[in-house]
Amino acid sequence: MKNRIFILSILASLGFLSSCSDSYLQEDYSDPTLISYDESTIRTNQDLQKFIRGLYSRLGTSSFSGDYFTYQELTGDLGFVSARNSGYFINTNAENHLVVDGGASSGIWSSLYNTISNANLILSYEGKVPDNPNGGVTSKALFAHAKVIRAYNYLALLGLFSPNYGEGDQSLGVPYSTTYNIEAKLPRETVPKVVDNVIADLTSSLADFESDNASAIFTNNNSFNANAIKLLLARTYLYKKDYQKAIQFADQVIDLGGELVGGGTNTGNTTFSTIFTILGENNPEILFQIEYNNIIPSNNNLQAYWGTSGAYKQNFMAKAFWDDFPSTDVRKSNVAWYQNNATTYPDDPKPINVKKYLNGPRDVILLRKTEAFFIKAEAQYHINPATAFTTLKNWVTTHRDQAYSKSLTGTAVLDEILRQKGFEFFLEGMRFTDMKRNNKAIVKVQKANNVPLGEIPVGDRRFIWPIPLSEIQTNPNIKQAPNY
Repeated sequence: MKNRIFILSILASLGFLSSCSDSYLQEDYSDPTLISYDESTIRTNQDLQKFIRGLYSRLGTSSFSGDYFTYQELTGDLGFVSARNSGYFINTNAENHLVVDGGASSGIWSSLYNTISNANLILSYEGKVPDNPNGGVTSKALFAHAKVIRAYNYLALLGLFSPNYGEGDQSLGVPYSTTYNIEAKLPRETVPKVVDNVIADLTSSLADFESDNASAIFTNNNSFNANAIKLLLARTYLYKKDYQKAIQFADQVIDLGGELVGGGTNTGNTTFSTIFTILGENNPEILFQIEYNNIIPSNNNLQAYWGTSGAYKQNFMAKAFWDDFPSTDVRKSNVAWYQNNATTYPDDPKPINVKKYLNGPRDVILLRKTEAFFIKAEAQYHINPATAFTTLKNWVTTHRDQAYSKSLTGTAVLDEILRQKGFEFFLEGMRFTDMKRNNKAIVKVQKANNVPLGEIPVGDRRFIWPIPLSEIQTNPNIKQAPNY
């Protein structure tokens, strides 16, 4: 029964997708009881294509549709919940939401592992599905998509539920499996082992993507591709503290060109201010985005909760952080992604409106090229801070603020890298894990009126999220995070 439910969930999600160019998605699944999971569920290359599309649909209904981004910002230091709110996320805002019997960890844990389970089920057919006799994408290349999605989810789990690589108790990785077994009761794997497995999946998938046209069944960067995998490898090696490898893969992305450039010289869908609108969905800056449209809109956690345009209108950027950026910075002067217009709110100072994802059908960006510059700069900082600052300053003056004139050395370089990255990637799912990876205390820049202090000092238990109670109760082999 559980296997049947799993398959139906994939195909149900497929049923909500529509595209005039994807004829096989027009097939009738009106009688889903005819479909069950057995050794012949995925028989052909066409079957496999459907299930890979279903896996991407599952990714789009997971935490990456909204929750992951919101918790990254509200457990970080730059975002906050207004004094005028719906009651949602107020515990998160006060940094007391990480509890064993609920809170953020339960939903995100289940969501990411459900996606991994789906990927493992598909990969159980690896080597058993022939290529399409009429050509097209090979089955081997299609399976590479499932491996990348699995790796992406494991890396996200590590960032939240485990200590930094090489720090603390390295036995506190996350349960890791490459087989589909819903009855498995797995212990934590070590952090190094999970990281190495992630790298192995990404590396083998990159080879398949480069040898076969693995992304040919997708458009508009709505799937992983070779360049997106290179960025993920750079991100993973940065997490592993293999800084030379991180720089190597970051450079491969930087060398592509086409990254987002500020100013008013661009036209059409490459305009700086439009990247987070529907007009910007084809922007060459984007490497991977989850597809949403008028039929299958994104989870409302972003559109509804952030800024003044949604239903709840309660989550914002800290005013002091906004004020810290000069008017010559195009992210501020062009009013592209943020705007100082939440003047009717009771907060003092008034919050900064976030103008990302104001339209539910707009695809949600998960990977874009500009991150490679920050990965490179952070990796260089650990080798030579002066070189890192040169990289950062060149990027800022070329792409964001021609008047940028700071001169920094030592630890101030890392602080500036994180400052610039916080402004660039606010609400894109990075702030909490960036602070954690660099052992920075989280001190809220702004809180709602009368909200108690909620700082997370370096070494605090809340940098490692707790294993949910449901997992503890059903899995006797799992080890809880420290001090929960």
